[in-house]
Amino acid sequence: MVRMTRRGVLVGVAALVLALAGFGAYLLWPAPTLDAADVDAALPTKRDLPGFIPHDGLTGSLSVPTGNKDGRSVLAGTGLDKQCRKWRKEGDGWACRHLHGAGMVVLERSENVFFRVKSDVLAYDDQDAAKAAWDGLVADNRGKIDKIPAAAEHSSDLGDSGRSFEAPGVTVLAIRVKTVVVEAIIWDGSDQVSEEDEDAMVKKWPTLQLSKIEEQLG
Repeated sequence: MVRMTRRGVLVGVAALVLALAGFGAYLLWPAPTLDAADVDAALPTKRDLPGFIPHDGLTGSLSVPTGNKDGRSVLAGTGLDKQCRKWRKEGDGWACRHLHGAGMVVLERSENVFFRVKSDVLAYDDQDAAKAAWDGLVADNRGKIDKIPAAAEHSSDLGDSGRSFEAPGVTVLAIRVKTVVVEAIIWDGSDQVSEEDEDAMVKKWPTLQLSKIEEQLG
């Protein structure tokens, strides 16, 4: 009886040691995410999309910083804290819980063609936080399309989680890749682009954005 009890104690101690070791490994090697430099590198540029130029005039679920330079912003530290205070006031606090860094970019086909693409890249401390933020992004877009006639929501096979929201002249994709959440927008504001070109960009832009994120995540 004593021998069995000792064995039980030893098994319990061994299990505790393994559990603590696993927890320690989690602390030492957290889920990979993007820091400010990674976010900057993950944002597409005009070199990635020939024929497009930077622009600062398109807003998605999240408002852009007032200092958005050349249609591009990277937020971390105090800059991120300041923008999160603004987002919370605007009712978009879902984006800020455990947010590690953020980046936004807008590109336009040319100055005289109102055909734009936009990405918001949100990097989180862990996958649970990213999943919660993705849920918030989906809910935000779902609430908007409910008010638009002829709008529709579809599943998307992009990333680990994906939804697509379509309305006349605009397609919005909410995508999660590991610890990173993306809102990718394709907007035609003047019907100056053919339906074929618009459909092609709906595929090309999020694919380009995800490839750059995955390159930084490693």
